[in-house]
Amino acid sequence: MKILSINLKNFRNYDSLNIKFDSIINIIYGDNAQGKTNLLESIYYTAFGFTYRTRSEEELIKFGRNDFFTDISFSNNFCKNRIIVKKYLKNEKLQKESTFNNNVLKAKDHYGLLNVVFFSPDDLQIVKGEPGLRRKFINLEIAQTNRFYYNLLVKYNKTMLQRNKFLKDSKEKINIDFTQLSVWDSELAKIAASIIIIRLETLKRISKISEEIYSKLTLSKEKLTLDYILKNNNGDDIEIPVKNQKEWEEWYIEEFKIRRNLDLIRCSTSIGPHRDDILIKVNDNNLRIFGSQGQQRSAALALKLAELEFIKEIKEEYPILLLDDVMSELDSKRRKQLLTFIDGKVQTFITVNDKELVKYLSDSKYFYVKNGIMYEE
Repeated sequence: MKILSINLKNFRNYDSLNIKFDSIINIIYGDNAQGKTNLLESIYYTAFGFTYRTRSEEELIKFGRNDFFTDISFSNNFCKNRIIVKKYLKNEKLQKESTFNNNVLKAKDHYGLLNVVFFSPDDLQIVKGEPGLRRKFINLEIAQTNRFYYNLLVKYNKTMLQRNKFLKDSKEKINIDFTQLSVWDSELAKIAASIIIIRLETLKRISKISEEIYSKLTLSKEKLTLDYILKNNNGDDIEIPVKNQKEWEEWYIEEFKIRRNLDLIRCSTSIGPHRDDILIKVNDNNLRIFGSQGQQRSAALALKLAELEFIKEIKEEYPILLLDDVMSELDSKRRKQLLTFIDGKVQTFITVNDKELVKYLSDSKYFYVKNGIMYEE
């Protein structure tokens, strides 16, 4: 997969940008707050339909303007494609419109068209941060390669909110309609079973890939493993039974029944895929608790490179790699390992303050950014 051109209008600090990319490695350098990260954000936003930096898309509009668009042309193994995302005023309200090859693009169909892996210093939190970050990691990974999974997540969250509302409405009632609650339990269990089966299969593949990459990063001195952890609302681990779809459904229904009183008190669903976690270990030690900073960075790097390889396995081509200010956070050894891995095979956009951090690579080009204007060298 390769981005051919990017066209921006009123996006962040860019008045207008129309630039073509014919190189595999694209190094974007310049001082802070000039627009380097904004360019990477425009790629991410176009690929997923949302941004990782803010919940309010209004912040993406350049100050003093009332609309913006991102327009990216790219090629894959089959053909050239184009995604445009617009935000504009209509009847004094901001409207959003996305198109793929001039056809209206719905949110549920946005994933997997332009595959992107994003890596920034904040991704170290995948290893040492909260469980939600690891769930997001695997959810994005699967959603880019399995559109059915994205629909499952949307349906699961909607059903869980409806179940939680029923729990809240029932809290003050003398006679609770347990028949209706069982209906919600069955529906939620069915979706949860589908989600966890896909997650377990995906994690198995990612674990194998990341273990191999981490072994190379550490010269076979350490072993990285990933384990899926079922969690309840108290953070307790639950042993994972080996089950098929029907058995998982029955298991979740039984767990919902066991926790009914607790769920009614708290007005929330105390078990399900929305509470699970991924345990990252090195030599059987919990990396989040016992890992050194060097080990945690190597693990985060291995996970991101595993993302690339996993998507390639499914899509039969590498996704686009975005590296935002990563080079300054890696030591020279890890920096060299990363650049060696991507050199010549993964189209990559790298932001740095000092372009000397990225020595010449095959098929590379430098771009200087200042005040929202990009200059090709």
